[in-house]
Amino acid sequence: MKMQFLTYLFILCGLHNVYSQTELCIVGTMHEERTYFNSDSVYNILLSIKPDVILIELDSSFFTNDFHFDLKKEPDLLSTNENIGAHKYQSKYKVDLRPFDMSGRNEWYRKTNYFDNQNKMLSDVLNLYEKGELSKNDKEDVELLLYALKVGSTVTFRSAQELNSDVSSKFWALRQKILYPKMVTVVENTEKLHHWIDFARQWESHWYERNAIMADNIKRIASDYKNKRIVVLVGNEHKPGLLDLLEDLTDFVICEYWTYRIDGK
Repeated sequence: MKMQFLTYLFILCGLHNVYSQTELCIVGTMHEERTYFNSDSVYNILLSIKPDVILIELDSSFFTNDFHFDLKKEPDLLSTNENIGAHKYQSKYKVDLRPFDMSGRNEWYRKTNYFDNQNKMLSDVLNLYEKGELSKNDKEDVELLLYALKVGSTVTFRSAQELNSDVSSKFWALRQKILYPKMVTVVENTEKLHHWIDFARQWESHWYERNAIMADNIKRIASDYKNKRIVVLVGNEHKPGLLDLLEDLTDFVICEYWTYRIDGK
């Protein structure tokens, strides 16, 4: 049965047959280099898939009018694994690059002081936790939240394929279901944290809104590349959310990148 399933995937995703269909391959990445994932990992994955279009986790402001990285305007663009790998691939093969992230993402982060506020909010929560000023339930929620943060920051994988495994996706999905609602609940329940209520709710909603925007952009771009092969390069924490938002669509097939290779490595 397993061999029959693998054979089916290979035929479906690895070959263009007479019943051509739009193929969508979501590749979870690590933005910064790891022992198990770097820019060569991205490049080699692209070599194995041979995509017609590569979707990059950026908005259009980072691209020229003909959809190349605008390195004159943004000289630091080639600093992440996916950007380096995609740029290398585009320089050698005919492929379209397209942005699919929410418009004005980085500017919004700057205006809302997003990352600084995120750290300050967590610091305030930890301060009350350490002083024993949280209720029993909130204390337990903070401990669960801290454990999710710790595991998320220390988890490691043996390969790019393991990073993109079903187990990995389920782990990140579970972590998100702990992290965001628990933080909001603790802030709402604790009077000394009420100055963070608006931000905490914004912090949670932004994650899901951004995933929804990215999924909508993927659908839109896919409709322009019917019967083509599309690769989505996205931070691995976003992958489970995108898979959930795209799973019910029938106008394209979602494949894992290793199904394009006979050896499966």
